[in-house]
Amino acid sequence: MSLEVGIQPAILSCCDGTARCKRSEIGMRRAAGDAMLSTMHNADRQAQNLARALRTAAEGDFDIDVAGLAGLAGYSSGHFQRLFRHHFGISPGRFLRHSRIDRFAQLLRSGHGVTHAAAEAGFGSSSRAHQAAQDGLGMKPSKLGSGAEGETIRFATAGCRLGRVLVAATAKGLCAVLLGESDEEIELELARRFPQADRRSGDSAFVETLDQVVKLIDRGRQPSEALPLDLRGTVFQRKVWAALQQIPAGETLTYGELARRVGLPGSARAVAQACGANPAAVVVPCHRVVAADGGLGGYRWGIEKKQALLERERMDV
Repeated sequence: MSLEVGIQPAILSCCDGTARCKRSEIGMRRAAGDAMLSTMHNADRQAQNLARALRTAAEGDFDIDVAGLAGLAGYSSGHFQRLFRHHFGISPGRFLRHSRIDRFAQLLRSGHGVTHAAAEAGFGSSSRAHQAAQDGLGMKPSKLGSGAEGETIRFATAGCRLGRVLVAATAKGLCAVLLGESDEEIELELARRFPQADRRSGDSAFVETLDQVVKLIDRGRQPSEALPLDLRGTVFQRKVWAALQQIPAGETLTYGELARRVGLPGSARAVAQACGANPAAVVVPCHRVVAADGGLGGYRWGIEKKQALLERERMDV
């Protein structure tokens, strides 16, 4: 009897202990949840501060240094650099350099001289601007601003299941693959892109390149060797176009996923704009990027063409 009496209090004590443990666990979970919410709010606040700083800097065409950008965000320079890299996957110094290169390119394309464009873009000298353009854009500033003056571009057109296609190339590689409903339409677009170039019809050897592109469009057949490319764009655009070429046929990414791949999470809109500026349809497969809600998103050559390309690729997988 005494044994039974001894066991009962022990069991009751154990139950009370379990209840206390459960209460303790609930308290811990609540504390952890509160800490997580605090972290999320803090992260949101940091993102808002960074976004505010970038918007303000953009109004001045990013004519600012890292310390100035940090001041706009309300952080010390060192803390700001860590936050910026954490949120965007790139250092603020590198981001500002790319912004200056992009600004420099825009000014040159608008007809400004190299010296003026270099000063307006925030480069200390024309020599620095020349080097930055060569490193970031893959061409000399004079060529970028001249509408390809003095450059020979060969092109040819053909029919494909999406309508008409124009393939154009410099001596370095393909510079344009354009889709349209008529040769006149796509030849005019080529002229707008390279107004000063010597545009010539391609010879029989070039027609083989055209045939490879048509087979890629019609049958999804990849060329036996990668086609060399000579695409003109900003640093950011070229980074996005390179990432597009890593998406396998039959697969898709959302614009947000692609933004994370290029190291700029939260920049889905900028990525979508870079996809829209893609000069090489299908060869650089921007049609493989879709909206986060499951929709197709946009496509500069027509949403029907995008759907047709995706359906064909799914059939071949």
